[in-house]
Amino acid sequence: MKSPITALLLLFSVCSHAAEPPTLILMGGSYRTCSSLLAEDCRPDQRAFPGARETPQYRIAPERFTEILDPAYWQARPGAPGRAALKNLLVNTHATAGNTLFDAQSLSNAFEKTDANTWNRLLTQEQDLILSAFEQLQQDSGVRKREQVRIDGGNRPYDAALFRQLVAEAGKRSPGRTPRIAFTTSASVNGFDAVDFYRDLLAQAGAEPVWWPVDAALAEARFGGTGGCAVLQTLRRNAFSMLGRERVFPDLDAEQKVACANPTALDDVPNTVHALFLDGGDQWLHRQTFFTRDGSPNPWLRTVRAAFLRGDLVVTGTSAGAAVQSGTAGMITNGTSVNALAYGAIAFHGSMPEGCERAKRCPIPLREDDLTWWKGGGLDLFGNYLVDTHVSERRRELRLITLMGALAQAAVQAPEAGIGIDETSALTVRLVADGLQLEASGQSGAWWFEPPESRTAAGGWAVRGHYLAPGAGLLWSKGRMQPLSAASPVNPSGSIGNVGGDALQPEVLRQVVWHLVRAGAQDTELDALDFRLKIKVLPGAHRWQGPQGQQGVTGLEFMLARP
Repeated sequence: MKSPITALLLLFSVCSHAAEPPTLILMGGSYRTCSSLLAEDCRPDQRAFPGARETPQYRIAPERFTEILDPAYWQARPGAPGRAALKNLLVNTHATAGNTLFDAQSLSNAFEKTDANTWNRLLTQEQDLILSAFEQLQQDSGVRKREQVRIDGGNRPYDAALFRQLVAEAGKRSPGRTPRIAFTTSASVNGFDAVDFYRDLLAQAGAEPVWWPVDAALAEARFGGTGGCAVLQTLRRNAFSMLGRERVFPDLDAEQKVACANPTALDDVPNTVHALFLDGGDQWLHRQTFFTRDGSPNPWLRTVRAAFLRGDLVVTGTSAGAAVQSGTAGMITNGTSVNALAYGAIAFHGSMPEGCERAKRCPIPLREDDLTWWKGGGLDLFGNYLVDTHVSERRRELRLITLMGALAQAAVQAPEAGIGIDETSALTVRLVADGLQLEASGQSGAWWFEPPESRTAAGGWAVRGHYLAPGAGLLWSKGRMQPLSAASPVNPSGSIGNVGGDALQPEVLRQVVWHLVRAGAQDTELDALDFRLKIKVLPGAHRWQGPQGQQGVTGLEFMLARP
């Protein structure tokens, strides 16, 4: 079967009249948009939202205990506390708390205070199941309160700019009309929670928002043969460990059920909009939404791929929504750079259970922070690339390099490159006949690592890399990064030696690369666990400066080895 990239080349040969090339916008996550639930991200004069939804509140209700203790759920949770212990936890906490109204953290603290042993043996998703059952409906005159957004009310300009960039790109496919942008919340365990946010945000950015209510539960109802729409509520509980969503979000629950009952219209959404936005959360949940149990793309993904390759559908994802765009070589699902260097990369089916070390229930022999990846890859829209997000801020550069090296060493189909998007930044990727046109935007930019050329004698990796800051267009073609505009050749000299920094600390590697470029120096070194990371500017390198002083550079070598 032809890969999407091969299909694209065939498409260009017979359909060269396409007005716009297939376009993907990869966002690095952690944008901070002013809203009624994120008032700390608003300017002081923008923090009042009369009548809007507020921070969720919880009250222990004994009538929910039976729902929480349903044996059908807990029988599928090996290692969880017994139902008798859970019932005692609920009853005893209610006896102490009465009708107290809690926020989520305070209610969690109350359960832990009652019986720390039982509460801490629960995985985070199991704790969330219990908390979710007690969330209160927020309403005014019988109407559910909604989260409200002020796109221009925030403390920084990048978030609004990135979403307006998406609307502008979608607008190229809808001349003279307001572009329609569909969004999913399928990476979220509480998928209804962000629907109001994205509807308001996209509308204020200039689009007509369309919630496409697909998720892992709806996929199981639609394609899994397990009872269909009639058991959607149970499927939702099993997929997300959430209860009471139909009570807290009755209108959205009804909307999803209507969509489930009208599969033709549901399946055709990608053909009726100009862009698709995938939310952040857990990329494995995205994958469960778009693949069947046997690992085949389901009709939703096949429709997305076809519309994308025609150039009709801009695809955008943030955080998990970007990571799931990885190709067939694999998809990162978990882990830190520290564990990547210490233990390597581990193929693993599914997501690492959050809280498993606390609960002493991690899959043996794994640790909660191990670097895991899924060999089936992600949505594979634009080629065989690994995509990671929150990279500089969560010090993920070396986990990306480690996984690329592990894949190359295992003689599997190696990725063409590893792409790491920094927070509040984006990388626009356009598929053109001779490769990929690239342009960064936002606060910082993106890393681009080529496949490791060799394993160092001391057990590390040597890779060629680039930092793609805003301000320049580039072309990735035939394994080479070529500046198209605004970049000038670099003629470095001298060394700044070991700067005494640690590459495993947030943002340090990016800061050091920017400093290296500004100083016009040739190389420098950083520590990384028991490794030494040497960074060298290679002959033929180019540099440019972004609009806020960001430093872009092509032609770096990263040599990771033990001293």
